[in-house]
Amino acid sequence: MKLNIKHSDFLKKIPSLPGVYRFYAENDDLLYIGKAINLHKRVKSYFQKKDNNSARINLLVKHIDKIEFTITENEVSAFILENNLIKSLKPKYNIIFRDDKSYPLIKISNHKYPRIDSYREKKVIDGSENNLNNKDGGYVFGPYPSALSVKHNIDLIQRLFKIRTCTDKFFSDRKRPCMLYQIKRCTAPCVNYVSDSEYNKQVLEVIDFLEGKFAKVINDLTINMYKSAEQMEFEKSAIIRDKIAVIKEISNNQIINNYNKPISADIILVTKYTSKIFVYIVILRHGIYIGDNHFILNEEKNDLENEVLEVFLENYYLSGKNTKQIYIDEVVSKEFYKFFYNMYKIKLTKINLGNRHLKKLYDMAQVNLKKIIDDYIGDKNLEESAKILAKFLGLESVNYIECIDVSHNHGESALASIVVYEDGKIENSKYKKYNISAEVRGNDLLAFKTVLDRRLANLEVALPEVLLLDGGVLHLNAVKNILIEKGLYGKIRTAAIFKGDKRRPGFDKVILDNGLILAANENKILFKLLHKLRDEAHRFAITGHRKKQIARMSISQLESIPNIGKEKRRALISYFGSVKNVANASVDDLKKVVGIGDELANQIYLHFH
Repeated sequence: MKLNIKHSDFLKKIPSLPGVYRFYAENDDLLYIGKAINLHKRVKSYFQKKDNNSARINLLVKHIDKIEFTITENEVSAFILENNLIKSLKPKYNIIFRDDKSYPLIKISNHKYPRIDSYREKKVIDGSENNLNNKDGGYVFGPYPSALSVKHNIDLIQRLFKIRTCTDKFFSDRKRPCMLYQIKRCTAPCVNYVSDSEYNKQVLEVIDFLEGKFAKVINDLTINMYKSAEQMEFEKSAIIRDKIAVIKEISNNQIINNYNKPISADIILVTKYTSKIFVYIVILRHGIYIGDNHFILNEEKNDLENEVLEVFLENYYLSGKNTKQIYIDEVVSKEFYKFFYNMYKIKLTKINLGNRHLKKLYDMAQVNLKKIIDDYIGDKNLEESAKILAKFLGLESVNYIECIDVSHNHGESALASIVVYEDGKIENSKYKKYNISAEVRGNDLLAFKTVLDRRLANLEVALPEVLLLDGGVLHLNAVKNILIEKGLYGKIRTAAIFKGDKRRPGFDKVILDNGLILAANENKILFKLLHKLRDEAHRFAITGHRKKQIARMSISQLESIPNIGKEKRRALISYFGSVKNVANASVDDLKKVVGIGDELANQIYLHFH
């Protein structure tokens, strides 16, 4: 039943019980869905005059015509119902934040010879203690902020503890050890090269390591090291010694490494800038700093920061994040603290900066959060630059720019780069490189023509609105003529940025295809974007050019060896990975390469020695 707010006694009909309320406009459009521990108290608060109400809330109240409510068993049931209704009905005034992506974890499988692998699961299991109650069984650690951090940790664990990463099918089909055994990354349990008890020790060491119990791992390894030495197994003792040294270094580099009981917690910092709320999350698992995450939340003018933050916390932790504790630097309502714990069994605590360990992490997070905000401000400056460029070109807007630069060494190893600005950001993923043939021989104008012929060959690919060149009026006119020939002039506008007096950025100038010449010292905001693109294109071209130079110089070392043709050079590089490795190889190793016999192997070895 819907209650009309025009009736003076409508509030008396709303019970003081937990539940969900819905606000409707006069035409029955759904405006807002909310939850409350006390429906009467919560709904009443909207109709009490407050100076600190956000613009969004004030506008919402003006449009409310009817109210409907549903009583629930408790606040947890109210949250679940509210969340489902918001997702399905999408009310106009609700703030919606979702973090639906799954986060990577590290899993040690439930197997006689467990494997270590990355793992993703939407609903993360209880992370206060590692357990075997996920759907496949096995120990789960994390979540980690990225697949790259998981890969790095698994690689480290393989090198230190040598437990398998292969699939169970691959494991069961083996008749002899795989390459990982050869390179000392696995102890080959698949062919019984290690006993059950010894492999189980390796796995227990990994679990202790991932739980941050470095002192225990080091102590156990030290005992084994001395045992091996007493039994005259000096090589084994030396391997354990080196392992201990690595783990000590990792332990010493941990920001929190001396808690009596290592903690699993998230530390959340919140900062408001203009119409955005920046959230930075430091992730600690078992006393180990495993990564961080950040979000930029939209906030309408005069919105209550805490309201946006509460919605963020509700939704971010809905999928589970494997923690029991959150330290936060922002105050939220007492009602929310209680609700949040009842819903997630996660304790929200105002961060205590008197604790030196938390203070150290907090200070580090502040530095990173400032960098994120500075980058955001930088992006906003780029948008402003693009608007100014559009104005000078006589366009309504400029959202897509490509900047071209050419790099070479006296005509050798020539390469062109294209970097991209799109919709307010420098889009690294859309950068392109083009190799330029030796025939060009340092002719920049011909190089630009070569690149543009290839870049504009496929007209189905999105074309830039503006082409920015690192060059002067000659380059601008050359590119302008190319665009005219291709029937693209007008669709693509051009500009060229060139060095001014003393070759200092402050004296740079840009010439536009409509004849305007603009100076950096008179158009500082405009040149924020132009300088950024020019410098990025130059950096990208130089990087590619250097790689070509190094590759060419490396190959030339092999070219100087008699009887080593193209195919043999390719075989050597393919086998050893680099000329440096070829130079360091023994005669016996060189003979393992297809096509390299005794005589040639000796010849190669003598060339480098």
